[in-house]
Amino acid sequence: MIVGAGPAGSATALALLGAGVDRIVLIDNPKPRPFSIGESAAPDVATKLRLLGCSDNLADLGHTPYQANLSRWGGERRYDDFLHRATGHGWHLDRARFDRDLRDQAADRGATTMRPAKLEHLTFEADQWQLMVQQEQRTHRVRCRYLVDASGRHSALARQLGAERKRIDTLTALAWTVPDGTALSGLSMVESCAEGWWYATCLPNGQGVVSLMSDADLIRQHNLRDSETLRHLWRHSVELKRWLPPSDAASIDPVAFAAHSGFLTQPVGPGWIAVGDAMAAFDPLASAGIANALGDTLAARPAILGWLEQHSLAPAEAYADRANSGIERFLREWLLQYSRETQWLDQPFWQRRRKTHEKAFR
Repeated sequence: MIVGAGPAGSATALALLGAGVDRIVLIDNPKPRPFSIGESAAPDVATKLRLLGCSDNLADLGHTPYQANLSRWGGERRYDDFLHRATGHGWHLDRARFDRDLRDQAADRGATTMRPAKLEHLTFEADQWQLMVQQEQRTHRVRCRYLVDASGRHSALARQLGAERKRIDTLTALAWTVPDGTALSGLSMVESCAEGWWYATCLPNGQGVVSLMSDADLIRQHNLRDSETLRHLWRHSVELKRWLPPSDAASIDPVAFAAHSGFLTQPVGPGWIAVGDAMAAFDPLASAGIANALGDTLAARPAILGWLEQHSLAPAEAYADRANSGIERFLREWLLQYSRETQWLDQPFWQRRRKTHEKAFR
């Protein structure tokens, strides 16, 4: 049983189906959004899709090449072109289509999907999980040998099982679309500002997406969800307004997306495992969400098979070691990146991250 049918959940289903596990159920309770914020996927996403038995011809699937990162950070303007790397370009994903395609492929190969559905209760009896799943006013009783938490940042399943999730910050994305984002075609742009930082790119449909990243309490304190407040900050940007000029006539109706970092202190246990954001969610500045999710599923496969075939926790311990190493690496790089910005040292958003950096590296 896999709780969550986003990329991590669907990819886990594909990995297990490819390994010969023939009875897989995905339960998913999607939350409606006016639009999907999109994803800047690292170049290795295509390789990981091939390992899952999926097509890596992402252009034919409606996604567009992602060629470079443009940043204005620490008072410096930088352009990081992927042509200088041996790994090739990344991809700007149509997230709604990407998620749907992975889910459909899992269903085509034999996975059963319950959607919308919600896990209400679970117990472990006689070497099996006993679950109560609510779907369309009906309660289904389901039995399974293994559980996968792919529920996203809330880690809903793992926390029911007693696992602790540590939350590092309260980063939130306020995002909206603009009619024409083609000036940023193939690019992802970030720019620091007093309140946090800007992100912008061109979605595969040609629209632009603009997002202001800040902490949840600062968003409330400074009324950052107000359209005119956002327009004012947009006008006072340097890099962002150069590529996507603000318009007095353009509508700004921001949608809030969770972007905080956090992780489970225990990502795996007897008969269960967490993957993707449910295991560890990282700051979008890392641009690693989809790549990490797919990598987790490939790493989780031997841990799951070890339990199903031999009740062995040895592969699970290797998975936990991998998870801990990845979290430590992210924290080092995350703190280092934020410490490079010194223009806004009197602002709460940046003070918080500098204090975290000083505490970690004193």
